[in-house]
Amino acid sequence: DELSEAMGKDPIEFRLELLQYVKDNPENHKSAGQWDPKYDIDRYAGVLKLVRDKSGWNDPENKKKNRGVAAYFCHNSYAAHVVEMVMKNGQPYVEKVTSAIDCGIVVNPDAAKNMVEGAVIDGIGNSLYGSMTMKGGATEKNNFNTYRMIRLNEAPKQIDVYFVQNDIEPTGL
Repeated sequence: DELSEAMGKDPIEFRLELLQYVKDNPENHKSAGQWDPKYDIDRYAGVLKLVRDKSGWNDPENKKKNRGVAAYFCHNSYAAHVVEMVMKNGQPYVEKVTSAIDCGIVVNPDAAKNMVEGAVIDGIGNSLYGSMTMKGGATEKNNFNTYRMIRLNEAPKQIDVYFVQNDIEPTGL
């Protein structure tokens, strides 16, 4: 988001522009031998568009909120998340997360939604508390009693999960 902000561009639209550029100019990447995308650009762009729409990204009221976006490809699946954050008692607190996932056919929607919700909470916990320090060549946190986990009252109030509907074989979640 820092690069798009420095360029005066919307973070989601900037990512979509980059994906479209790669799609329109594959020779610029393959001929140079630098990069050959192993992912489907349209599916990647699809989760960004879905999360943009479902999160109300372009709603003028939402423009006043502290929000960020992340997207990734892993296990042949695509995910994008919009996070809304506030400061609460001097600490960052994620109020809401909107997630868009393309993992092919969703066999068990309830379980899949629960997996995404759990992953979101775990990711927030790791980003806030997941440091691993070393002392004398050994980890200082060597068991769960010394490793800070996110607590229920620190989890987002709302996690909205949306799956892309398609006929692609199930992939990873």
